[in-house]
Amino acid sequence: MPRTSDVLWASTASEKTAQLAASDSKVTRLRFGLESGWKTALESGGYFTPRLEIGMRHDGGDAETGFGVELGGGISWNDPQLGLNLNLEGRTLVTHAADDFKDRGFAASLVFDPDPATERGPSFSVNREFGGQASGGLSSLFESAPLDKRGATEPQSRSQAQIAYGFAVFGGQFTGTPHLGLGLASNARDYTVGWRMTPESGAPDISFEMKATRSETHGTVPDHAVGFEVIARW
Repeated sequence: MPRTSDVLWASTASEKTAQLAASDSKVTRLRFGLESGWKTALESGGYFTPRLEIGMRHDGGDAETGFGVELGGGISWNDPQLGLNLNLEGRTLVTHAADDFKDRGFAASLVFDPDPATERGPSFSVNREFGGQASGGLSSLFESAPLDKRGATEPQSRSQAQIAYGFAVFGGQFTGTPHLGLGLASNARDYTVGWRMTPESGAPDISFEMKATRSETHGTVPDHAVGFEVIARW
């Protein structure tokens, strides 16, 4: 059961000057978190992986103050024979010193990949998110920013889907993968088409990707972008 914690105490003071008054301030912060996960094998050869995490944070002193408890978790189902992976996760701020402060997020994703060890062959993924950050609750809880700075934006739903097919190119030394993507939000839509090339074992470590995107936002002119990326390692 991984766990993490830290304690911060800081004190600053300054003398009076002609332009500034004297000051003396102290800041304290206490954070503690626990994570737990376990894998359950299935007769079909797949497995379930439930996960649970809880974190607590208290900010005190002369700056931002407050106390919060965060709860998160999820469950993942993987079946190698079918090439399917389903993941459900969510997190919520259970309590906060400010009763009207809310911060929660949920997400679901489905991936189809008959052979995840290679990029060749068909693959398909789709995911949907709602609200704020759906995973990594403890990571966000341990950011230096106060808790009440995380829920500044309105909850939104977001969806993404991508389909791709990889095949051998350049004598089998590389895999070429054309792919299509679609992203949907409450008032926006993105279309993506691209092609990437990745090396196989024994080939020069060079990868390349070309991608074109059309972004549509309600009430504005669509935006178009084209990107190229080449990575070489030696």
